[in-house]
Amino acid sequence: MTSWVQRGLAAADTARGWFERSFPGRCMHRMYEIDGRNRAITLAGQAFIALVPLMVVVSSWLSRDGTQQFADLLIEYFDLTGSTADAVDLLFATPPESTGGLTILGFFILLFSVGSFSRSLQRLYELAWGREPNPRVRATFFGFGAVFFMLGGFLMVGWIGHLLGPAGIVVQLVVSVPFWLVLIRLELGGRAGLEELLPAAILAAVVQLAAGWWTHLYVPHLIAIDAQRYGVIGVAFAIVAWLVIVAYVLVGTAVVGHELSTWLRERGWTARALELAGRATPRKARR
Repeated sequence: MTSWVQRGLAAADTARGWFERSFPGRCMHRMYEIDGRNRAITLAGQAFIALVPLMVVVSSWLSRDGTQQFADLLIEYFDLTGSTADAVDLLFATPPESTGGLTILGFFILLFSVGSFSRSLQRLYELAWGREPNPRVRATFFGFGAVFFMLGGFLMVGWIGHLLGPAGIVVQLVVSVPFWLVLIRLELGGRAGLEELLPAAILAAVVQLAAGWWTHLYVPHLIAIDAQRYGVIGVAFAIVAWLVIVAYVLVGTAVVGHELSTWLRERGWTARALELAGRATPRKARR
């Protein structure tokens, strides 16, 4: 009986060791090491604190001359109607005319919120990729650059999808891969090469497209349900829920992207792919 127990324990240890060395096991171990669950919740909270003031500021800028407000753009993009559209319009309604002091104070609060979010996002990639933190000044420079580059890239890819529809998936993918190459390199402070970043960039681009289409299809339904149940505050609940899901996707993509890059490089597949791409490039283009 004892021998059977020992054999069972030995088999369990062997299976555990095999799983820890496997690709899924390495991803789970890295996720546990960086405390991915709490990091995603923190990232979502900081994104909400930074995003909502930014939306209000953008809304006030767009409505100064009486043209279309940010709420109208949001309603049009998600095809919201009825009470749901009214709740979104009320949430992002033009605030009362503010004084110069409040405007300056709001600007500094917004700047601080964006800076906090940028540092959390940067630290996520540093931990996922096993990099030491950058010096503060260098980290601040790369962090702010990465956040604004990320927002611009997301808007551009979303605009392409909204303009071309399903037919624009290939165009979105072609644009997204170099976008993620630059973004991850910025988050890592320039401490990664093309061979390391390419698999992670391709994975992130595919996940971004999937998340973007899911957002366009499901988020309007989520906003409608929460707005009907809770009114204006329900729109904020829906935004928080969406940001939590996006944060988990970001954390998972960062972890899996690093492990995928490492796994492919260990087998020499990334180097071979780059070599084949270099051979396929015409000589004139290479010059």
